[in-house]
Amino acid sequence: MSRWTLVLALAGACGFHAGGAPSDTSSGDPGSDAGSDAGSDAGSDGSNTPPGNARRKPIAIQGSKVAGSLNSFQMWLSLTDSDLAARAQASGSDIFFTNASGSPLDYQIQSWNHTTGDLRAWVRIGSIDPTGATIYVEYGDATKATPPDPTGVFGSNYLAVWHLDDALGSTSIADATGNSPGTATGLTPSDVAPGQLGNGIAFDGTGTQMIQFTNQLTGNGPATFSAWVKQNTTTHTSAVVVVGTPSQDNARFLYSYAGNNNGSGFGIGQYSDDWYPAGEDIENAGWTLLVWTSEGANKKNHLYKNGAEIPTSYQMLNSAPNTTGTAGYLGFAPENQYGTSTGMSGVLDEVRIENVQRTSAWISTVYANQSSPSTFYTVGPEEDAP
Repeated sequence: MSRWTLVLALAGACGFHAGGAPSDTSSGDPGSDAGSDAGSDAGSDGSNTPPGNARRKPIAIQGSKVAGSLNSFQMWLSLTDSDLAARAQASGSDIFFTNASGSPLDYQIQSWNHTTGDLRAWVRIGSIDPTGATIYVEYGDATKATPPDPTGVFGSNYLAVWHLDDALGSTSIADATGNSPGTATGLTPSDVAPGQLGNGIAFDGTGTQMIQFTNQLTGNGPATFSAWVKQNTTTHTSAVVVVGTPSQDNARFLYSYAGNNNGSGFGIGQYSDDWYPAGEDIENAGWTLLVWTSEGANKKNHLYKNGAEIPTSYQMLNSAPNTTGTAGYLGFAPENQYGTSTGMSGVLDEVRIENVQRTSAWISTVYANQSSPSTFYTVGPEEDAP
């Protein structure tokens, strides 16, 4: 999900734009641990909140949910808070995030509902480990707030981040990195569906619905693909994401159901060089986080389901990847090239492509955060902001 729209649910939707991307390390950006919150004692709509009435709330990340020492971690925040509803401005322009010392953090507001106090956002934490950490959401004084910056949240290791919260009133699909905005075909507002993280997009399995984008991943380097998938019952291949040229080892393909007489589990491929481990069927299993990491030139690949690596420790494909070409698809693989019946049958949410191999600790922590944000952190009482 070059500046990209942050959807704010008011009585409709409006957007912010921001930019500026830092550099990542293999486990994330070594970014600052910052953010800020403000609040006010003004009326319930918060529209006339005077400067100097900032409030904040601590958000304490539970160390037991963090599997290792991680840098530049993109935390998903989802909360409904009566103090936010009472004091934050209807536009959400006074809401921001800070670290414990009050330094601002990069953030992206995915949605804000002033009536209910429902806030959903991404916040980049400079570093977290099993001892935990505390950040703050601040609100109530728009003169203090720092603007949202989605490309700052998702640094240069992210080649694409599609939140898939798009209303589908047009063909445009937002990418938070700004690298690979998508173009939707055959999708309409009726295909917006409840997702794991906000909304997602439902694909009907016919192969007439897809999102096309420009592939940014080339060569034989490491990579991580991830997506939340709600897989329907099906008998044919359900494509999650495909990039590259349809010739042997020149593409990379993650699918949530192999189909076409190739078994019933999810799998990966590089075109005519595939791996679909047995016993990993996710049909009607509800929301499932699929992650594929490739070590690159040494041909080793790892698959994770809901934060845990599947029993096979890794799989070496026949050849190293040699990804070429600019073609990219979500929910579809070109049927004249990848076989018949490749359309996704189910709902996709939060699809990402990275040019690094994420660690098992990173993937486990991502799942802990995104599967159950209310247990990943606790929100403390409101206090005056410094």
